Amino acid sequence: MTTIYLIRHAEAEGNLYRRAHGWYNSIITDRGYRQIAALAKRFADTKFDAVYSSDRFRTMITALAIYKTHGLPLRTVRALREIDVGYWEDTPWAELERTDPEQLAYFSNDSQKWHVDGCESFAEVRDRMRKVLTDIAKAHPNETVAVFSHGMAMRLSLIHISEPTRQEAISYAVFCLK
Repeated sequence: MTTIYLIRHAEAEGNLYRRAHGWYNSIITDRGYRQIAALAKRFADTKFDAVYSSDRFRTMITALAIYKTHGLPLRTVRALREIDVGYWEDTPWAELERTDPEQLAYFSNDSQKWHVDGCESFAEVRDRMRKVLTDIAKAHPNETVAVFSHGMAMRLSLIHISEPTRQEAISYAVFCLK
């Protein structure tokens, strides 16, 4: 059985300043660097065979906690990115409450109706994540892999992970830094 540790990136500026950061390449905060140090301690004695990350700065830096401390290469994969929120990128959530309240409500409560110019649908992200996680598992049979991604992409992955019809021999552990 392949074991995948699915790990959300440490706190980034988008989280701290409450901005919509999907594909935006934000940086890690001071608190985020403390989270990375704690993550390194948490996984110091865990054997990993591979480490993957989205190609966004915040995930690649968070992945340092494992790939650097375990002497492994970091494999960056675009498909592990967060949802593309289109023209919302780098917009404060409070501004979206004022300028686009209907779509913001759909984003939070009715994903099938959510759409802004240039965005990805929730289904597209779910399918993208399903494929990339399955491909990673197939590339590492009976190994342990750390995969660094993003909050919404991970939540949408959990739909796939929890499906009762899933046939893959994959074990998942999910970590979100707080």
